[in-house]
Amino acid sequence: MAAAVLAACGGADETGGDEAGEAEAEEDRPEYTVATDTNYVPFEFLNTETGEMEGFDIDLIHAIADRVGFDINLETVEFDGIVSGMGTGRYDIGIAGMTITEERAENFDFSDPYYDAGLILAVRADEEEIQSVDDVDGRPVATRAATTSYDYLEENTDAQIQTFPDIVNAYQDLTAGRVDAVIYDLPNVLYYIETEALGDMKTVGDTLTGEQYGIAFPSGSELTEQVNEALAEMMEDGSYGDIYEEWFGERPSNEE
Repeated sequence: MAAAVLAACGGADETGGDEAGEAEAEEDRPEYTVATDTNYVPFEFLNTETGEMEGFDIDLIHAIADRVGFDINLETVEFDGIVSGMGTGRYDIGIAGMTITEERAENFDFSDPYYDAGLILAVRADEEEIQSVDDVDGRPVATRAATTSYDYLEENTDAQIQTFPDIVNAYQDLTAGRVDAVIYDLPNVLYYIETEALGDMKTVGDTLTGEQYGIAFPSGSELTEQVNEALAEMMEDGSYGDIYEEWFGERPSNEE
């Protein structure tokens, strides 16, 4: 009986020690400020019913944080503010469906690509004259400020470019007839057409440019390599595919 009591006491102490160690480990986890967009469905958006940010990017960065071992202080910012903030080192991490470009890579670091995207042109459902981006010269075309969509229009067309801080406003101006077309990232355009436009919009022409999204870090951040390792593990073990399927309804095409 004495041996049993001693064993029981010893077990309680060991368990308590384990719990204390786990609590201490939790307290030692660093916290990083993660800047994300305010409204880029289905990558990041505010669920108005719960008041919580949701989306593919949100789930992805939380899963990465769990693997690397850090906590997240999520900060919502307009997209152009994220781009400028990463360049000044204001944020530790930026995830916002951000296309990897040479210009941006000169000002801050990117993770390995985590999503293949491209640009697409959208018009009203009854539009017949605009069949591709070749037909927008001289016409009012909307897009989001400080994006690769704006750069594409400026470099490849003579369109009358109108910019918006929120792409939803651009879509609304299109359906209201205030602009003739919108150019933006393919997944967001398709999502809006399917869930909000309800027959008022359609895409025309081919997907423009081959683009890839990356997670942003201040230049020289030690987090870049750690996040790349976690991202590679998730793509290897299928957990990335699970998150992808939840938000896009299918497994990624490059998944073995």
